[in-house]
Amino acid sequence: MPGLEFRIPEEISTFLDDEYGKILLVKGAPGSGKTVFALTLLSMLGGNGIYLAARIDPETVYRQHPWIEGAISASNIVDAVQTAKIPKTKEIIIKPLKYTDVPDFLKAVYARTEKMEKPVVIIDSWDAVVSYTGYHAEREREELERSLYDFCRRTMTKILLLAENTEQTPLDYLADGVIVLESVMYEERRLRRITLQKLRGCEIKNPVHLFSLNNGIFKSFNELSPSLLSLPHRHISHTPIADLSDSRISTGIEDLDRVIGGYGTFNLFEGEYITYELIACALSLNALSLGRKLIFMPWQEMIERLMPLVEPKYHGNMEVVEDINELEDRMKVTTGGERRVIFINLSEIEDEGVVRGVIRGVMAGRENHNLDDVVICFMSTDDERRRVDYPVTTYIRTMFISGVPCLYGVLPRTGIHALELYAGVGITSTDSTATTTISTSTSTTTEIRLTPVV
Repeated sequence: MPGLEFRIPEEISTFLDDEYGKILLVKGAPGSGKTVFALTLLSMLGGNGIYLAARIDPETVYRQHPWIEGAISASNIVDAVQTAKIPKTKEIIIKPLKYTDVPDFLKAVYARTEKMEKPVVIIDSWDAVVSYTGYHAEREREELERSLYDFCRRTMTKILLLAENTEQTPLDYLADGVIVLESVMYEERRLRRITLQKLRGCEIKNPVHLFSLNNGIFKSFNELSPSLLSLPHRHISHTPIADLSDSRISTGIEDLDRVIGGYGTFNLFEGEYITYELIACALSLNALSLGRKLIFMPWQEMIERLMPLVEPKYHGNMEVVEDINELEDRMKVTTGGERRVIFINLSEIEDEGVVRGVIRGVMAGRENHNLDDVVICFMSTDDERRRVDYPVTTYIRTMFISGVPCLYGVLPRTGIHALELYAGVGITSTDSTATTTISTSTSTTTEIRLTPVV
């Protein structure tokens, strides 16, 4: 389905990318995303396998997960209840297995995957299938699980067992890999994470990954790469994003505009600094491209970061002030309706009285002088002295979760969103001669996107 981005943790891809049969146990409470994860994985593998569930049919799967249609054929969606009722007279010989007591549903699975190369079998859920196939006693179930393990080894089949029991069972020791999907609450907002408990023979670089089920597909988030962090944080669009309305300017990030509706007069960020800096860079570059002036208090390093990224004609549009009185003087200067963007790093100001003086000065300037100015303030969460009692237009909290920069809106209230940085190369070419000699100049760009972690 075009426009959808599928992604599973790199460790799981590595774990499954070999010639050997193995069992991956996928655990999680109902609604945690097990089925979407398994179907996403099967789709990423080109539908090379089967999805086996209790009392299921292709129409139901396609209705619940419409992006699956076309990726997984209807013949590869199998009702486990029906496979359990294969007539005893219909003998299916599993060549690598030399004994005759193979459970009937495993024979049916083999019959469908025999000619597939490196097939993947999803059993959803294992508890339901065990119940339907009649293996109720604990000893019988353990024997069935050992048969399943032997089956996948000898037939070189990879099997994903989806289980709603998150407690440890003998199957955890038998399986080659164990992962747990969770839907938890974070600051009264939903957060999804996947924990890699065991991947036999595979290094687990990051044991916990955030993921999203947005648009009904599974997408995990990678830990922020230091190499990406060092790149210029510039929106990939070559045209600036215009003001959203008379009272709202663009954040410089289209996804963030859609989430919070742009910035108003007084906007407050609280939390982790690196995430905020990424967002502030995007706003700065967009504002400069619109010919606006930027004032920083005190934030000299931001100007140093921005200088190489903007045309020299805009360098004079950035200035730093170190003193509150100087900022107040700047606020009193009439701009004739020109909208400036003023950044204030409250965490760099030690004296709480001075901080409140900064805010009073900003509010006075807003009320008495330049109604069009946009003020962006940042303060660290660990500063317990400061409580948010200012009349803000937007209030955003920033944080790192499992190595992923995230944010959520307090005002307006939003869910948690993960920030992703996509590095690309912009190429400018010129045709200088009749022989079509092409000279190119390249510049690295970084696009910032937001995805809800829901």
